[in-house]
Amino acid sequence: MSDLSENQPEIALCDDGDDELGEEEIISTDFHGGSTEENKLDEVMGVLQDVLIDPDFVQLQTDFCQKHCEYFDDASENKLIYMDLFKEYTLLIENYLEARLQAEIEDFSMDELCQMIQDHEDDIAGDVVDILMSCTDFDEFKSLMLSFKQNDHAMFEIQGDSLICN
Repeated sequence: MSDLSENQPEIALCDDGDDELGEEEIISTDFHGGSTEENKLDEVMGVLQDVLIDPDFVQLQTDFCQKHCEYFDDASENKLIYMDLFKEYTLLIENYLEARLQAEIEDFSMDELCQMIQDHEDDIAGDVVDILMSCTDFDEFKSLMLSFKQNDHAMFEIQGDSLICN
């Protein structure tokens, strides 16, 4: 066989005995280049970005933040209610994201997503990480709530593929 470029499908000659030249059969398990895990990560991140800019998600997050931001202040000492609201927010956002991702991606697993994010953290768009971090990092959540309190909207928004800071 000749030397094929990295992104080309493998071509094998098959001889079934019916003709002298044989037939070409294209065999490929990778249509996008890169590993299966990278392709799956790309698929999940694409769907996740679409979900994060979806007006339904934006409204869900905005409604929660507007409803609860009044409890937050910039003092260094955190109130007990902050942790209760953080848990409520995390559950709300995680359940929404998981349901949407399961609807869009066959055999989706939240545990697998978490592992992929840890393994490829540097490859993921910052805006996606910011929103995901608001679900897992209390300080990010508190910053989000303070942002809503000060501006009546988030300091960061996703528009298209860009992160907009207000």
